[in-house]
Amino acid sequence: MFSLTIIKNATVYSPKRLGKRDILIGGRQILAISESIELHGSNLAIETVDAEGLFLFPGLIDQHVHMAGGGGEGGFHYRTPEISLSHMTTAGVTTAVGVLGTDGVTRSTRELLAKAMALDFEGVSTYIYCGAYQVPTRTITGMPRSDLVLIEKVIGVGEIAISDSRSSHPSDRDLAELASEARVGGLLAGKAGVLHLHLGDDDTKLQLLFDVLKQTELPKSTFTPTHLNRNPDLLKDAIRYGKQGGFVDLTSGIRPDEHDHISVKPSKAMRMLLDAGVKPHLITMSSDSNGSSPIFNDQGKLVAMGIGSIATLWEETRDAIVEENVPIETAVGIVTTHVARVLKLAHKGQIKPGLDADLLLTDDKFQIQHVYAKGRKVVEDGKPIVFGTFENVSGIPGSPGSKAQTGKENTERGRPMIEHDDDDPDDFPDRDERQRKSRRDYCC
Repeated sequence: MFSLTIIKNATVYSPKRLGKRDILIGGRQILAISESIELHGSNLAIETVDAEGLFLFPGLIDQHVHMAGGGGEGGFHYRTPEISLSHMTTAGVTTAVGVLGTDGVTRSTRELLAKAMALDFEGVSTYIYCGAYQVPTRTITGMPRSDLVLIEKVIGVGEIAISDSRSSHPSDRDLAELASEARVGGLLAGKAGVLHLHLGDDDTKLQLLFDVLKQTELPKSTFTPTHLNRNPDLLKDAIRYGKQGGFVDLTSGIRPDEHDHISVKPSKAMRMLLDAGVKPHLITMSSDSNGSSPIFNDQGKLVAMGIGSIATLWEETRDAIVEENVPIETAVGIVTTHVARVLKLAHKGQIKPGLDADLLLTDDKFQIQHVYAKGRKVVEDGKPIVFGTFENVSGIPGSPGSKAQTGKENTERGRPMIEHDDDDPDDFPDRDERQRKSRRDYCC
């Protein structure tokens, strides 16, 4: 059912500061922004949310999520799990782009596409890159170009590994060919058509990318290199690249810890890029969530393994504001508006009438309180209120604690069945119906 929501008295950053405003949401879109919105005489259901004392930002866009899992370095037991819906929403992420990563053998682009479709159905917006670390890379239709043209959710090619011992060490010609496939596929489909590049720790840093740009007429906007805060030398190369007009993507999940003594904290890296003169609209940040975080010694031996968290995206944005004195508008733009521009997601990344109602409300300490995805409240008071299909699985048949039987017995078929409703023409419940009812009403 179409419903209306009015968020009142929020301090709005679109990400430009608009001051205290009311926001009207209808369906999945923002309908209006005004100093005061009042509706009278409507027969529609209207929810009013008092956001006095809260900041309102666009929902975060994460362009690098291993949503179907990743990893595998070190053995099969290091394969990382899929991401869940509430893991994303409680982190403030309402739009995500899926990647494969190192393992293009036991994982496939088809599997990634299926996971993206599932998350989209459950409540957030999703896209994917076709490909994996390797060249020739992994696709669905046989060519990156046709993946982009024929599959709606494919918006680019990646993540292709360079400057990394785990890469297939592509030549400048290999990289130029992949970039051309991405660019032309994007042109034909009206999509971003970017080539998303994983950067490792090799001493070559961004040199291969500089070489390709020197030898071809490919625009810099075709390339989105990431993990650029992996070490100080790579960050210096990223500054050089950014000052020449290239996009630079930091990774919020790569930051110093007890095993990693080399990486640059993302919030500090953001401050360094800005201080060096890189224009804010060229800077983005993504999480690398659910990807493995292997640490190797100088002999190439795996010495530690972690897993990326999508929560780091807002954590590092908050740290940039609070600890590094990056202006709120600038820091928030780096994880919203600028990403939407790079990926040509015209309906995302801003708080503006006509755009998707992807909204993030925080308190004055920038702690996440409420999240709306496609106009639907999915997080309330910092807790998820909408879950993925198999989250909290105690009510699903066959799971621990579930009942032995579900539904009414059908004597003709001899096993538990749900009684048919002649008024329901659909074999499957829609998303909202399924999430209103107990999960033990449905079986696979």
